[in-house]
Amino acid sequence: MSNQTQLTPDFTIGHLPYHQFQVSAATPAQVVADKFEQEPDLPGVIITHESQVLGMISRVKFREQMSLPDRVELYGQHPIRALLDSIRIPPLLMEENWKVEDAVQASLNRHKDLIYEPIIVIMENQTLRLLDVQTLVISQSKILGQAHKLIHKYRVERQKYQALIKQEKAKVDECNELLKSQQRQAKKSHNTPSPQEVVLVRQAEEIAQMNQRFVKIAKLISSEGRQAFQATFQGANSICNNTDKILGVGKAIANDLETVNRTSRTIREAIEQVRHLAVQVAVVTNQMGNQPTGLSQVSLEIGRLASKTFELGTQMEQIGSRFKLRVHELSEAARAGANVARSVTIKIDRAEMALLELEELIAEKDFHALPPTIPEPLGVRKRVTADSLVKEIEHAEVGVSELEDIVKQQDSSQYLIQKIQQALKSKKP
Repeated sequence: MSNQTQLTPDFTIGHLPYHQFQVSAATPAQVVADKFEQEPDLPGVIITHESQVLGMISRVKFREQMSLPDRVELYGQHPIRALLDSIRIPPLLMEENWKVEDAVQASLNRHKDLIYEPIIVIMENQTLRLLDVQTLVISQSKILGQAHKLIHKYRVERQKYQALIKQEKAKVDECNELLKSQQRQAKKSHNTPSPQEVVLVRQAEEIAQMNQRFVKIAKLISSEGRQAFQATFQGANSICNNTDKILGVGKAIANDLETVNRTSRTIREAIEQVRHLAVQVAVVTNQMGNQPTGLSQVSLEIGRLASKTFELGTQMEQIGSRFKLRVHELSEAARAGANVARSVTIKIDRAEMALLELEELIAEKDFHALPPTIPEPLGVRKRVTADSLVKEIEHAEVGVSELEDIVKQQDSSQYLIQKIQQALKSKKP
């Protein structure tokens, strides 16, 4: 009989104590009886034939049969197979990996007369073992006892943990009550703000109002600045165009003045010739006395020269008219530039006023974080530039006035030339 090891719920019948008593079918029954006498704990005998299991006879059934009259003489010296055939009890075979619980259940499911019949266990190496049902039931009882102890242990631990959980739950409930109390106090304190909170709220409202004013002023600055810059760009373009026009007019005036100079030189030459002819006429008159032939020729030359001088005077008159027209265009362009500059100055003044309002707002709120050196505002620089531009345009107007005076002087010179021509015509014979 093998030794029993520590039992567990997963224990199999292959680990239980077993018996090894196996005979062939030809073995005499007396040999089996002697074996039973020698080993009182032997539960039965396995009968095989050529390694095949024919059946099993338990100790109880063997004694019942052998205790009957004449059975010893009938089966004692005969093969054990004869007794097996007379009993005809089917054996219960199980493999060694059956669990104890399943083996007990299978054994108890047999007929009530066969419940305690030993079980044949087939080992992994195909050897056969006998398992007593009593051993099987005792093993199950021990397993159940161990399970009961384990359950009792777990139950005690569960009760212990339940007590701990109950204590922790009581602590949690106490903490919840404390938290609710603190929340109620916090809610009360929240409903009645402190003086610091009141001050903070007022400061927040003032900051919000300041932000609104800043937004309005920023929009105003953006609008005025945009208009001022657009006007500045337009004014600059207009001034550039007028400047180009003034340059063109100046070039035309220079060309006309060059023509006037050439004409003036021609007139001077003509006058010199007239003087020379006049001297010749005087000389010829003194020499010839009353002969008019040479004098007539001289008078004819003087008439031609007077006609040429008249044509030159007419040409100078036309040049003077064009000169007046161009001077007028130059004056109009200068006045347009001055008007544009004044408009730009007005718009820049508006932007400067918006900037001043922003500075006043910052000064009201005691913003002392100003840099040590404040650069000159853009509006001031623009205004200075515009003022200088106006002054330059005024100087240009003065120059234009001087040019008009020169034209007037040119007109008076032409008037004198016309007088000379009339005088020469009146002296013709």
